[in-house]
Amino acid sequence: MDRAKMKPILQGVLVLALIALCSGLLLGFFNKLTYVDPLQSTLDGFREDSGAKGEFTMVVDERIEIGPGAIVYYAVSEQDGIHAFLTSSQSKRGGEFQMFVYIREDKIYKIVVGENNDEYVVNLEKAGFFEQFYGVELSKLDPQLGGDFVTGSTYTSNAVKDGIDTAVQYYNENVGGKAHE
Repeated sequence: MDRAKMKPILQGVLVLALIALCSGLLLGFFNKLTYVDPLQSTLDGFREDSGAKGEFTMVVDERIEIGPGAIVYYAVSEQDGIHAFLTSSQSKRGGEFQMFVYIREDKIYKIVVGENNDEYVVNLEKAGFFEQFYGVELSKLDPQLGGDFVTGSTYTSNAVKDGIDTAVQYYNENVGGKAHE
């Protein structure tokens, strides 16, 4: 091949390689600047949602399948006596359903809905569905919680109950309640 024709082709390839290198470096730098650690983000969310003054310590940071759902994360704030769970269950209507369950003095005191694709959660919130679980002594609960369903939101009600059942079962078997009997 003629040298005169080869020179512009090589220059073009070098320019493209330089552009690719610079783009890769910029993307890597941007990724490093904007990276959010999921564990730290969850701990910060636990603290904000729960109203805790102290820091949370992660106890479970790998998914554990329990009963009808899974514990995604579990952390404790020793200073505040708060146990925080991120649970996951399956909704027949919207797939994976995540929620945060907060326990203090062996009782649920707060539930916050996490990631889900279930449009019927609003019905549960309007009906005060979550409140039926607040203040219940966990060591006296059976693995499958009782409680009322919200009409027209049965699948969502089941997903919420499954997530709460999972946190209660783990708590009773490993932390308080039945674990200390």
